[in-house]
Amino acid sequence: MPRKLETHTRWENSDRRLHEEKELPATEAKQGRMGRRILAVLLVALALTAIVWALVELWGSYEATHTAPVTATENQTAAPKPPAQGNPQSY
Repeated sequence: MPRKLETHTRWENSDRRLHEEKELPATEAKQGRMGRRILAVLLVALALTAIVWALVELWGSYEATHTAPVTATENQTAAPKPPAQGNPQSY
């Protein structure tokens, strides 16, 4: 059952005029009822985020499998050489 809107007038000192105010029920004062448009925007943004995330994951796995493996050079894996027999080292 719709309520009759109540109207009040009040004096505003800033512009020295009477202003008419209407009291609205809470459901009529809201900006939107169900919010279907914002829900659609949020769902589309979530779907686009998931698509971009999936593409980045695919690109990352492609890059990981198609890059040349890093091989250790001979200097990195060789054991240190023992000191020469003719030169005694003093510490």
